[in-house]
Amino acid sequence: MQTRQIGNQKQVSQAFILSTVSGALILLQGALRVIRSQWGLELGIGEFRRHALEGADYKILGVVSVIIGVMVIAGAFLLKKPSWARHGGITVIAFSVLSIFAGGGFIVGLILGVIGGVLALSNYPIESKTKNSSQKGNN
Repeated sequence: MQTRQIGNQKQVSQAFILSTVSGALILLQGALRVIRSQWGLELGIGEFRRHALEGADYKILGVVSVIIGVMVIAGAFLLKKPSWARHGGITVIAFSVLSIFAGGGFIVGLILGVIGGVLALSNYPIESKTKNSSQKGNN
């Protein structure tokens, strides 16, 4: 079995760190939202947001945010395995973008996740399909 080598190890580490921090922020925001809904704490802007959501349960949004945060962190750990790096980058980007519906990890989590995922994907080598077709033509 041939393992794929990903280009710059420093870039992979940066993508991993950004993606992990992104997932942690998204997870933290979700956990805080669940805790707030449990204790019934109302803080100025939170009351405005609660009414703006028109009945959407804060606890459900918090749980969704926690799940999204866990998925972003899981995608970040996939970046460490060269054969799964592309899937990890796609997972990080997809769930970071989805986090906007649950708060986006204080928006910073969303931004860091997208940057980390793009950084991971930009480091992934693109396989050329013309190489295979040119070899078939030479036979």
